Amino acid sequence: MIQRSRWLLVCLLLLITTVGCDKTTTPKPTTSPQAASPASPASPVVSWKTINGNGVQLSLPPSYEGGNPSTDLDAIAKSLTAIDPKYAQGIASLKANPSAVALLAFDKQSAKSGFMTNVNVTAEKVPDGTTVQQYLDAAANQLVGSYQLVDKKVVSIGKYQAGRIVAEGSAGGTPIKQLFYLIQNGNNFWLVTYSTAKSEFDKRLPDFEKSISTFMLPS
Repeated sequence: MIQRSRWLLVCLLLLITTVGCDKTTTPKPTTSPQAASPASPASPVVSWKTINGNGVQLSLPPSYEGGNPSTDLDAIAKSLTAIDPKYAQGIASLKANPSAVALLAFDKQSAKSGFMTNVNVTAEKVPDGTTVQQYLDAAANQLVGSYQLVDKKVVSIGKYQAGRIVAEGSAGGTPIKQLFYLIQNGNNFWLVTYSTAKSEFDKRLPDFEKSISTFMLPS
């Protein structure tokens, strides 16, 4: 169902915004009740910008930059290098297969924290009949062993059903916390991952949740 490579790709994207990707947190999974929890779409904030990816778009605060790695990777690499050359080191791996990532964006204002807050979107085709709950459980199983699961449940993102996971780990020695949304659209699941330093997660969570409410696919 869910491919191991999908979670290795998440680690690769962490490499782009850190010096390393050292995930050594001892897992201690805890989950909340997995009942549906509706989330009403929020109107995009006027000052926010729309980041266009490969068949997907998100709105994010104005301090974010990014785009579609298949067409914008050189511009993304240039922006990262201008902030700090070390952030561009991971781009080389992504250049080998830029189409694997539908959207990549990062917050320039977080560069001094030791971990650059970022969001990335990937997609995976699944067999007919795969449910959100099945995909969510499979994703959580992939994370156990590398992350500490904090929360896992099924939610609604506008017209879409989705799985939602909050997990803690580390990247380059920096404690991080990530918010995963696994959004079903027919036989495809879109994995949207918001990553930030653990110390910044609570204050950034409202923006992450407002951003995911603007998630849009082609009609």
